[in-house]
Amino acid sequence: MAALQKIRSKGVLLVSIIALALFLFVAGDLFRGLESIFQSSSQQVGEVGGKSVSIQEYQKMIDDWQTYAEISSNQSSFSEEDLNRIKEQAWQSYVQSQIIKQQCNELGIAVADDEISDVVKSGYSQWLQIQPFFNQQTNRYDYSIVSTFLGEYKKLKDSGTQMPEAYEKLYKYYLFAQRQIRDQLLMQKYQVLMSQCFLSNPVEAKLAFDSRASEAKVLLATLPASSVKDDDVTVSDADLKAKYNEDKEQFKQDVETRDIKVIDIQVVASDADKKAAEEDLAEVASKLAAAKTNTAAGNAVRQASSLVAYSDVYKKKEAFPNMISSVLDSTAVGTVAKPAYDGMTNTYYTYKVLGKITQADSVLYRQIAVIGKDDADIAKKADSIVTALNGGASFADIAKKYNQPSDSTWFTTDSYQGYALDAENAMYVNTVIGLNAGEVKKLKLDNGATFVLQALKTANPITKYNVAIVLKELKFSDDTYSKEYNKFSSFIASNPTLADIEANAPKNGYVVRPIADVTAASHGIAGIRATRDALKWVFDDAKVGDVSQLYECGSNDHLLLVALTDINKVGYRSADKMKDYLTAQIKTEKKIEKLYDEAKNVKSIADAKKLKDVVVDTLPPMSFATATYIPATGASEPLVSAVASKTAKNAFAGPIKGNNGVYMLQVLDKTKTAEKYDAKAEQESLARNNFQAAINSSYYVLQSKANVKDNRYKFF
Repeated sequence: MAALQKIRSKGVLLVSIIALALFLFVAGDLFRGLESIFQSSSQQVGEVGGKSVSIQEYQKMIDDWQTYAEISSNQSSFSEEDLNRIKEQAWQSYVQSQIIKQQCNELGIAVADDEISDVVKSGYSQWLQIQPFFNQQTNRYDYSIVSTFLGEYKKLKDSGTQMPEAYEKLYKYYLFAQRQIRDQLLMQKYQVLMSQCFLSNPVEAKLAFDSRASEAKVLLATLPASSVKDDDVTVSDADLKAKYNEDKEQFKQDVETRDIKVIDIQVVASDADKKAAEEDLAEVASKLAAAKTNTAAGNAVRQASSLVAYSDVYKKKEAFPNMISSVLDSTAVGTVAKPAYDGMTNTYYTYKVLGKITQADSVLYRQIAVIGKDDADIAKKADSIVTALNGGASFADIAKKYNQPSDSTWFTTDSYQGYALDAENAMYVNTVIGLNAGEVKKLKLDNGATFVLQALKTANPITKYNVAIVLKELKFSDDTYSKEYNKFSSFIASNPTLADIEANAPKNGYVVRPIADVTAASHGIAGIRATRDALKWVFDDAKVGDVSQLYECGSNDHLLLVALTDINKVGYRSADKMKDYLTAQIKTEKKIEKLYDEAKNVKSIADAKKLKDVVVDTLPPMSFATATYIPATGASEPLVSAVASKTAKNAFAGPIKGNNGVYMLQVLDKTKTAEKYDAKAEQESLARNNFQAAINSSYYVLQSKANVKDNRYKFF
């Protein structure tokens, strides 16, 4: 009983403990769930129509598009700019496909597998137009090649055999192409459905044709808005408010942006760096001058780590850098150029002209590769072949005897001059391109390979040059970079606020540059490479007025400071934000009103010529279908075209309020073009144009409704 009494006395405490334990048990699951949600959210690169895109999904998109780029361009590496284009293409393609899929799902539009199969069989898609799917003889798409490849891939997969990398890559692309074809067909179906909503009629068609086929030649008197001084018009707060409300829809933005100010310093070579480069090139020039052979000159080029590799062959002058090719005709053989700097390429260069000859630009030749037991046997066979060919023997018969092809091919200067050739390749090139028509020659390379060459024809003798070039980029030294870095760091430390920075930047030789409307979809800031960290700071960490740390970016040659000046939220820009724009628009409108009042009593071009600042000119024939460009105001004015089309020959019209001035005109002549009216074709064209305009604007609306979120800057 005592024990029970004790338990009762502690009942509240026990209940509290049990309740707490239950809460912690349940909360543990809750916290784990929240943690999972937060982790999932942190891995999202974006969202389209409520569907999130994970970093893994986006990376796969990039991989697929990069595979397409590699296969279609036949290259395996890309610059950072190329990769950024691929990333953007992958994202925009995904956004568009998701938007269209959502619309098609609501409309009940779908693409069947059989439809994709039909496209693959026919090849009627850009995604199938790649070389691996082409017949090498016809150079066209061949479904049998695709079918054979798929069969071989499945056989290897089923057998468990190690799959060749090229097969995996091509199969990966094939699956990607199928997905793109499905999206393509879905888009086509959606557009076909949309196109049926747009029609035209005979009245509209005839009006459109007449406006295009009728032309008027006019004498135009122009009063440019710019002829009125800004001080002659005033803009009130009421004017600004009214104009803002009138044009408010123009100020709507669907994506949040940032306004920033930056100081960007590109580190360049100092005078000391330039002097060191000049001394280095002077030493190289001395080595070139001392070189007695082409091999020695080539060694000097290689030791100097020239950007232009040396090949001991003759090339067209166009194959050399512009600053060198432009003077080769007037430069004697043996000349060593004094080291010079080229500002266009930021390089120092020197060169030595080793040779200048007149040689065929192309040679039609054929060859036999001679094989034997040893060098003596090979030499004997080669000599025998040369003797036989010089004696009139059939090349085809001899080639067949040695199991060699007898086909001939054109060998051109362009086929070798863009490559860095080693000694053996250079020997081969010089021998082939140096053959005369009908000449037979034995060639033994240092690696032991022996050929018998026969030239059939030569064509287009031109002047060629053998030039050893040392071309080196002018780079800044580590010491120069350190000085710039330390100077800029000191400036930042002494000027912690944007106000301080703007006040003192000019004194220190720095320029503060404003950049408006930076988006999260940007691949960087101010067009500089490797500024992702700065972009992340702008969107994730910075508050208005904050100044960033110093960023080292570019190709390790830029120092960047960023300040956030404003955040432009999704929605309408404020009247204050648009004040400068609105003020300029209102001033122009008031200037035009002022000029209109001055011209309202003008009844002829003769009267118009009496007005101050008027510009009179005869314009080329214009039609109502297009806005007329007015040289005096630099504006396109649709009203001028409209009034001219409705004004009789020799009649006067005006004044006309335009976008950028006031106009008065006299019609000098009216003519018809030779185009014939086709009612059906005109209606189809109008419907097509209306549809195209609608599809473009509707996609913009659909994209806005899809609430696209782009957080790629956090990851890429």
